[in-house]
Amino acid sequence: MTYSVFIDGELLGKALYQSAVSLALFCEQQGFEAVIDQNKETINIETGRKQHPISISSRSKNQPSKDAVLKLNDILKAEGLDLLKEPSITIFLDSIDQQYSDQQLIIEHNVLLDERLKNLLIIEFNKAKIPFVLNEKKNLAADGKQQLAFRSQFNENDRLIVSISRAFIRYCSVKPNANNSAIVPMPLIKSWISSLLDQTSLTKTQEKKAAPKVPEKTIKPEKNKNISAVNSQDLRLKKANAEVFLNYTMLIPRPDDEQKEYMVNGSIIMKNTGDLDLKNPVICIKVPTDSGVSLQGQILPPKLVAGLAMKGSDGEKGWKYVYDDWRERVKTKGEYWITSIQDLTIPPGGSEAFNGLKVLIREPKNSSVGIHAFVYFNEGKQQYASNNTISLSF
Repeated sequence: MTYSVFIDGELLGKALYQSAVSLALFCEQQGFEAVIDQNKETINIETGRKQHPISISSRSKNQPSKDAVLKLNDILKAEGLDLLKEPSITIFLDSIDQQYSDQQLIIEHNVLLDERLKNLLIIEFNKAKIPFVLNEKKNLAADGKQQLAFRSQFNENDRLIVSISRAFIRYCSVKPNANNSAIVPMPLIKSWISSLLDQTSLTKTQEKKAAPKVPEKTIKPEKNKNISAVNSQDLRLKKANAEVFLNYTMLIPRPDDEQKEYMVNGSIIMKNTGDLDLKNPVICIKVPTDSGVSLQGQILPPKLVAGLAMKGSDGEKGWKYVYDDWRERVKTKGEYWITSIQDLTIPPGGSEAFNGLKVLIREPKNSSVGIHAFVYFNEGKQQYASNNTISLSF
């Protein structure tokens, strides 16, 4: 007796009845979902790729734009991403001449762009040291789809295409924390699992030749099954968790000061209380938009990181604003978005601090002020609000 093995709906081969349980547990330990259907005699393996139908095109008619579209299409299609259905994400790759722009890359997007996808693009371009400008364009169509336009000098250098591909593959991976295999190249995953299967049975099935069924002795690998089950259970019990709190002191104005200004000095403490690494924190400090509250301190705009960031033996260090239009976001939404310049990982039991919490509060009339902090880890998959807030009443 054999089971037909499918990966994301594609038939890969046959597995013996005796090895079905071990194969399923092995796939689960790699981070995949494996379901045995005894009635249909199938094993369905889900690799963890989310289907976001994507449309890739160019608004420019030049050859570099066409080449860039073909390259990105080839990479994403090979990874199993859906490029055929009605798209939920529209991508434009427009090659421009250097004389029209002093920036290497200009990214324009509509208001529907997922914050997680935006953060992944920022991470990948920073990692590749590609200068870029990120702009939200209200005139881009908002028909229920995420829209992105990349304007740059697309040429033989594939750094831009590689970085864009990395961001989208990571975005379409459901559980990259517990599922490291979700971002393994799809052809390699298929080849890897196929090597564990009986390809002879698959060939005979595809050629529609009747293969005589030979009674097989059923052997239940109880020992291996128990060991694998324990290991799989241990993996599933691991989870991410964190505690975030504000540690601060407040300087109050003297009674005779004509202009009442309060200064908050402190830090945002991030402690990993879970079992998994927490990577690359993105901090959102939320303040009222019309209460005279402003964040001070050494936080760099993205464009100034290369020139003004602190230099260490392993590269640039410090903190920066996530978005180039950070002032506009503060004005309209009251949100300061900050992230670490260098890659930052907090292991289980460890902690890190953002020590640049310096807030100037000008006393409003007949009002109160509340300052809140939120921290996102692992490309926005984990979000934690601070345990405490800064509150003032006037």
